[in-house]
Amino acid sequence: MTLYYAIVFGILAFEVTVFFLFMAPLPLQWKKSVFNWLATSPTVAHAQYIMRIVFGFIFVLFLDSVNRLKTINEATGAGLDDQMGGSTVGYDIRAEASVAAKKFYAQRNMYLTGFTLFLLMILNSTYTMTLENLRLEEKVNRLEALTPESTAKNIDDAVKESTPYKMDTKLVAVQKDESKFMDDVPLKAEPSLTAVNQKAH
Repeated sequence: MTLYYAIVFGILAFEVTVFFLFMAPLPLQWKKSVFNWLATSPTVAHAQYIMRIVFGFIFVLFLDSVNRLKTINEATGAGLDDQMGGSTVGYDIRAEASVAAKKFYAQRNMYLTGFTLFLLMILNSTYTMTLENLRLEEKVNRLEALTPESTAKNIDDAVKESTPYKMDTKLVAVQKDESKFMDDVPLKAEPSLTAVNQKAH
């Protein structure tokens, strides 16, 4: 492995370590202080700028490995066509082993640089989402500290508007209306019965 691909491998190992540190179940206060330092430190800002340049070179290495792998595949395909069209005289197994080794190294370099770039995008998204989550949690805590009574009142209103309580209230109201209606019906019917009895007499 050449020096620049060894550096790329070191960057990939560093990215994996940072990703597991992001996913570690640390206390919220520790995580908040770490992410606040990462967001406000000028040293981290300079390091991010340098890493962008480095990842630009890694992207160039990725394109070069893809191009080299494509060239090797085309050369291997042309050699197979020649062997299928002609005789097998002069077949060199060492040349085939050399081509296979070149293909293996090209594939290794492509996967190494590709996974490094892919993990960079994952780390960037994870860092952004975690920082936004911490900011939102801090905002919610401030609002709850400023208006605890109104928050409790809103929670009580939400509970009262929930389905079981609302259905019980409506059921009680319907039962009251029904009992009132049943009480009024005999009172209205009694005069009519009295008039009918008087006519019969």
